[in-house]
Amino acid sequence: MANNKSDETNDVFSELDVDRLEVNVIESLCFSCGKNGTTRLLLTRIPYYKELVISSFDCPHCNYKNNQLDPAIEIKPQGVRMSLKIENKEDLDRYVITTDYTSIQVLDLDFEIPPMSQRSQVTTVEGIISKTVTNLSEQKKVLDLTHPELAAKMEVVINGLIGIKNLTKPIPMMVFEDATGNIFVSNPVAPLADPRMQTEMFTRDSAQNEMIGLSAQDNAQDNAQSIIKPLGTFNDSSVNNMNDEIVQFSGPCPNCQAICETNMKVTDIPYFKQVVIMATVCEECGYRTNEVKPGGGIEKQGLQITVKVSSPEDLNRDILKSETCSLRIPQLDFEAGALSLSGRFTTIEGLINSLYEQLKDTATAFYSGDSQSGSVIEKTEKFLEKLNNIKTCKMSVDIILTDPAGNSYVQSLTPPDLDPKLTITRFDRTEEQNEELGLNDIKVDGYEKI
Repeated sequence: MANNKSDETNDVFSELDVDRLEVNVIESLCFSCGKNGTTRLLLTRIPYYKELVISSFDCPHCNYKNNQLDPAIEIKPQGVRMSLKIENKEDLDRYVITTDYTSIQVLDLDFEIPPMSQRSQVTTVEGIISKTVTNLSEQKKVLDLTHPELAAKMEVVINGLIGIKNLTKPIPMMVFEDATGNIFVSNPVAPLADPRMQTEMFTRDSAQNEMIGLSAQDNAQDNAQSIIKPLGTFNDSSVNNMNDEIVQFSGPCPNCQAICETNMKVTDIPYFKQVVIMATVCEECGYRTNEVKPGGGIEKQGLQITVKVSSPEDLNRDILKSETCSLRIPQLDFEAGALSLSGRFTTIEGLINSLYEQLKDTATAFYSGDSQSGSVIEKTEKFLEKLNNIKTCKMSVDIILTDPAGNSYVQSLTPPDLDPKLTITRFDRTEEQNEELGLNDIKVDGYEKI
């Protein structure tokens, strides 16, 4: 009997597979009448974004219905802020995916839709404006009778939003902010850099952590325990010989929380610094990750490295791209943010291959019937062809790495002399870059009293 129950459980909670696009039907409790209704689950992938779970509940007894959209991914280490200039109809047609924790601001109107005031949704910029106008108009009818002054201010906002929708208002700015880091606004010229949208990461404060269900105090304790446990297994010999051997320690899997093994190796990069290479494999869920962490802390200044790529020797250069480093190729009008390719130690050819595979896989995820998919796929195919030309040295380009933390590296082919194809520039970080790195919150004086 036990085996039969186990089989039934497996049938009810069948594994979602984004590549099969199958709808999973589950009998579940209706919170309205207490009888059983039907929940349908679909795992799908949004191009240039991530996987999502779309759920729909329907109760045949009381006719209660509910639709919900949830990211099928963990909360990001940092929040995301996306600032969009609305200049034309193409901007109004951009896809937008919000979570429960997304806030939307229209700076010109001093108007904000706060987080936790609406559910997750897939819509467009125009759809958000239209829905907001409808909701505010309904509220204004009541305020006209009770609070005429407030209703007059609301009318100014409504007219302003209508002006944005009709493109009669001079280039307004909309800001989408999400503490979980899981918001998405489509780029109509992908995979090229978006000319009218700026994306930045930010460190959550304690109130935002509490809002999304993360306790700063609990996280600090968990982090301390995860550090203490591995370090407790090291002896003096293993610490002294880290450069010569692979150190292995156990810790919770980021995906399923089961205990898994992490292999760590410290290695030296000539004319740069030590780096820590870490690889984690979970036997329970199959989760795999490879990370490269620069040794030492954040440098005093940021770093910009420009390398001219025109020969096989250039493609074979070693390159360390840290997690805080963005990548730009001016000849392709392409820019990838710091988190796009994660931290990795490879060659320039390996970096281009990773970029090629990532864009190729993303392009194939476009679903049929999408009005924007044809043009974006065509642009992606042309871009992939240019990447192939770079790999075969048919096209010369400049690869520019910008790292505010100063922890990225490109191998010189003429050490210790200057490399004519390699330009390294150091710069002072801006206040915004220090904020993204968490430097503004560091207490350097009197910290021993805390």
